[in-house]
Amino acid sequence: MKNDPIESALARLDDISPQTPEGKFAFKKVLAAKSNLIVAKAARLIAAAMLTDLNDDLATAFDRMIEKGASSDKACAATIAIARALVQLDYDGPNLFLAGMRHVQMEASFGPPIDTAAELREVCAMGLANSAYAHKLRELVPLMVDKEWRVRAGAIRAIGIVGNESASLLLRYKMLIGDQDPEVMSDCFASVLQLEGSEGVKLVAGFSKSANPEIREAAILAIGASRRSDAIDWLIARFPQTADPPSRKCILLALSTSRTETAMEFLLKQIHTATDATARLAADALAIHSRDHHLADQIDEAWAARSAAGTNSLK
Repeated sequence: MKNDPIESALARLDDISPQTPEGKFAFKKVLAAKSNLIVAKAARLIAAAMLTDLNDDLATAFDRMIEKGASSDKACAATIAIARALVQLDYDGPNLFLAGMRHVQMEASFGPPIDTAAELREVCAMGLANSAYAHKLRELVPLMVDKEWRVRAGAIRAIGIVGNESASLLLRYKMLIGDQDPEVMSDCFASVLQLEGSEGVKLVAGFSKSANPEIREAAILAIGASRRSDAIDWLIARFPQTADPPSRKCILLALSTSRTETAMEFLLKQIHTATDATARLAADALAIHSRDHHLADQIDEAWAARSAAGTNSLK
């Protein structure tokens, strides 16, 4: 069987010694290849080796690929890999990231044509946020209403990275107008909690009463993921006030994912003293830490203490 030249070229990339002058020169040549798959793998290897002196070569390859679109870079494989590499390498080239943020590439699929550049816009939004570009927020706003949910979510994470008062106001506005995708709202909650601290906890906590169960869960889980002491205190105080089983389960899971000492103590106490149903929910929430042998011993001790006390339905 005849060898595939692209597969062979991809395999040869693994033999390049990236830190040598010869290796860097080889990567420069590879970045000029016609195959987007070869360029994409080269970009990933360059990023892994942290070869910042090849940033300009990566940018040149990006410009070449994005100009020709799908005819040269099917599924945006090369441009996405290059953009990710440049973000990792702290490249401060706003024009490149702006071009990526504005790129739409419709390609044929089994159904209607699909936009394969969504991930590219998402990655470039983060690149612009990390740059010194003066008007980054102005350029990120259009992506907040992008038709692709992952782009909207990426724009929100990027705005959170910008981290100033204007960024907070944009995120607050997005929270108030909402989004049809709960994952977008989840990123919004996380960014607000990171930027606004205790004020963010109060704001996100308000969404725990949303009529949409997915938004409720996203808010509760984001509060737990913040790992803030006031956020954990809010979850613990909220639990006995919450009647519906899905929300109770979500609060316990949020506490478990926080992995804070206060949260772990609360969950273990539920196994020891709460009703049978609540004890099982707490144990289920702690199951995500199945590889933590010390915690497993603490859970066993809590069950043993429960059995010795004859606890069943105390609440």
